[in-house]
Amino acid sequence: MAHHQRINRINSPIGRVKCVVDSCTYWDNGNKCMAENIEIQPPQAMDTQETDCVTFLPRQFS
Repeated sequence: MAHHQRINRINSPIGRVKCVVDSCTYWDNGNKCMAENIEIQPPQAMDTQETDCVTFLPRQFS
């Protein structure tokens, strides 16, 4: 299980990053990632199925 470090949500998106995971806290309209930074793991991934956005944090829907 990955250790999740608290990442700040910022006012401007990360350039060159497209994120379609609208259930993430850092997702914003236009498929933008509003996380201060992102971390993709694991280091030895061999294809896209093995990769994981460790920054993902489920959005709190009310």
